[in-house]
Amino acid sequence: MQTAYINDNNRVVLSCPRCKKTREIDATPYLKNSGQARIAIKFKCSTCDCGHQSCKECREANCSNGNTNIIYLERRKFFRKKVSLPGHIRDRKKRFAVTILNLSRTGLKIKVRPSHTFQPGQKLVVTFTLDDAKASIVEKEVIIRTANPDILKCEFTSAQAFESCDKAIGFYLMK
Repeated sequence: MQTAYINDNNRVVLSCPRCKKTREIDATPYLKNSGQARIAIKFKCSTCDCGHQSCKECREANCSNGNTNIIYLERRKFFRKKVSLPGHIRDRKKRFAVTILNLSRTGLKIKVRPSHTFQPGQKLVVTFTLDDAKASIVEKEVIIRTANPDILKCEFTSAQAFESCDKAIGFYLMK
């Protein structure tokens, strides 16, 4: 399965699983629900053994050959990396042990141990250590966007390319 990222114009570039030819589609019809969308796209072209010279010819002839690819359409603007990093969050009163479940340049998903009641819009400070060569320590203020008893989806209140922890996150996401 492939993940494709939707651009600002609701367009996405998809590629054939066999011949790797690409085509761009309008993703608007798939954006009715929030979150990730799962679609199946059938690619048809001469490289895919149906005899037509192009995918356009195949579609016009309603060709039944071709290769189907299941694709997840992702709305996020930045890549999100799955991780399992220990850390902690704190509000004005308490500190809570957490595990960072995923991380991007603009936010993260956190598992809170033990579960606790947080509210969307609430600001916290998250601290964790990246498992990179430098064991970079990240301490950033976040705002909770979605809160369940044990899972928080948070956005960093600032993401400045010149801040050391943002640079560390950027390099970490590239590896």
